[in-house]
Amino acid sequence: MFAIVPAWGILELLLHVKQTRSIVPDTDWSAARAAVAETAQPNDLVLFAPTWSDPLGREHFGDEIASIPREARPDETRFPRAIEVSIRGKHRREIAGWKSVATRKVGAITITTYENPAPAKVIDDLIDHDGPGAMSVQRIDGGREAECAWMQGAPQTGGLGFGPTVPGRRFACSGGNFVGVSIIHDMDNAPRRCFVAPPGGGSSVLRARFVNVSFGQALHGHVGMAQFAERDLTGAPVTLVWKVGERQIGRIVHNDGDGWKGFELSTSELAGQKGELIAEITAPNGNHRHYCFEADTR
Repeated sequence: MFAIVPAWGILELLLHVKQTRSIVPDTDWSAARAAVAETAQPNDLVLFAPTWSDPLGREHFGDEIASIPREARPDETRFPRAIEVSIRGKHRREIAGWKSVATRKVGAITITTYENPAPAKVIDDLIDHDGPGAMSVQRIDGGREAECAWMQGAPQTGGLGFGPTVPGRRFACSGGNFVGVSIIHDMDNAPRRCFVAPPGGGSSVLRARFVNVSFGQALHGHVGMAQFAERDLTGAPVTLVWKVGERQIGRIVHNDGDGWKGFELSTSELAGQKGELIAEITAPNGNHRHYCFEADTR
């Protein structure tokens, strides 16, 4: 019986040694950052493997390399290359089909450059339309349309730092609705930059008008809900309708559990033209759901 105690102690010691040896030293992270800074182009994706190492990567690489467009990307399709910073021999499944073209070891870190076999050419990103002049927002109740005022201030969070984040730059509507660019964490806990647009419920319509949009062959985008608002699977569906003028070009329904849901709508008849693109958000059976959407033309 007593012999078991020293045996467990030796086992714990061996496991501790193994664990501490697997820790990547700060010097390796610093060297890896310098190596990536030398080769990364502005339109390259930089990502960290395994996924749980992302906070470490952000800490050591900083906002310049681990930037919001890279970290809170809608997906990987727009990036022609990806630079994967890997520890413990792990890889990211998002780029599993990409071609490896260069690999470099920096201490305990492996840096691999991948090429996207079919990168998408983004023509117009709606995120770039955030703000007055490039877009406007209205709330419609019973046929009456009320303009939502543009305002700028500090972001607001829920109690104790939880709950819906209200972006500081936003279109504020009567009844507490708003539309503004922020970052949510989806069902997989991945950050996503998008237009937060909580619907009003009932018969109300939250409408965002994007002006002077350059159209291509398709409207590509995603809809989703903040993780805390979707994980219980009890919320009401939210519907997003896309229009050009009075013509509907697509309708996307988000149900709890859908996660970060992609869509692609044909706009081939509008390719090469510029015009107004309208997004209408409704949720007749629920209000103030922490809903978010993003889209681009390509």
